[in-house]
Amino acid sequence: MKTTPELRALCTPSLKANEIFIHPNEGFDLGMMTTAYDVELEGNGPTLVRLLNECPKESVELPPRLFEKLGKPKLAVLKYDGTKLFIEGR
Repeated sequence: MKTTPELRALCTPSLKANEIFIHPNEGFDLGMMTTAYDVELEGNGPTLVRLLNECPKESVELPPRLFEKLGKPKLAVLKYDGTKLFIEGR
């Protein structure tokens, strides 16, 4: 399972409930090389992960509902096994 280092968790109100944005550098850590991935997010169902250069480096942009569900973390670690994505809020 591939893992990112600790990332700043950002709440982005404009995101849809089933979207997450990360910078391509963090996507590379997870083995993601293209711009978008349909994944199964643990506890949230189907989710679209987008790799965007506009996303701040060393951060993950989360929709408000997911951000609150994770306990409004300051940091998050993403883990990806090729089909499922896990987010640990810290």
